[in-house]
Amino acid sequence: MEYHPTIQTVIFVTIFLIVYLVALVKNTIKNSIDFYDLILLSSVAVIPSIFVFFPKLVVSLARIVGVEFPFLLLFGSLFFIVFVYLYRLVIKINQHHNRIILLIQEFSLLIEKLQKKKANVPEQKQDE
Repeated sequence: MEYHPTIQTVIFVTIFLIVYLVALVKNTIKNSIDFYDLILLSSVAVIPSIFVFFPKLVVSLARIVGVEFPFLLLFGSLFFIVFVYLYRLVIKINQHHNRIILLIQEFSLLIEKLQKKKANVPEQKQDE
């Protein structure tokens, strides 16, 4: 199976790759995204560009892996990247959830202390 991308495809993928990577790098410099996220998100654009710029390499890789159609490698690798990114997001969300719970508890204790001070009620010392 021989694949030759058209010039329009090559131009479109090149423009998209450059614009997308520049936007990601700018966001990384501004600390909007982490470096690890830059790597994961940039691979979403780099992997399809490999399929466009090096079609013979992709066909050879598909034969080595034993896949009939090379685009299955593309979708498989993109699904893998999405799942890794999703896994990272779930971990971050759980960490933030635990941090929020802790902050709410600390805030409640501070409010209680302030209310006791306003009422001029001495705090009871707890046994430590």
